[in-house]
Amino acid sequence: MRDGIRATQALHRPAPDVRTRRLLTEIGHTLRTVNPGQTMREVTRLAHAGRTAARRYGLGTPQAAATTGRLLRHMPRLDSPPTDITRAEYGMRLLAQARV
Repeated sequence: MRDGIRATQALHRPAPDVRTRRLLTEIGHTLRTVNPGQTMREVTRLAHAGRTAARRYGLGTPQAAATTGRLLRHMPRLDSPPTDITRAEYGMRLLAQARV
C-alpha cells in the first residue's frame, strides 16, 4: 500500500524548477566523481541535500530549509526497499532528473 502511494505521488510530482535542477546537477556530478564506486546510502542522500542547500543559502536559514525540501522531493529515496546502487549510478539518476 505504502509503495503504491509513493508511486502515485511520484507520478504527480511537478518537474524541478531551474534552481533545483542546477543543485541536482551539482550533487549528481559530485556523486559521480567522489568515491563513485561506494554504495549510495539514504544518509548520504540526506547529507548532500542539506549540505548543498546550506552552502548556497547559509546554515539554518529558511531558504536552506526550503531548498533542502525541494531537493529531497526530487532525489529518490534509498531505504525502502534497500538497493545496492553506487554513488555514480545514483548521480546519473540525479543528472537525468535534472534534465526532465
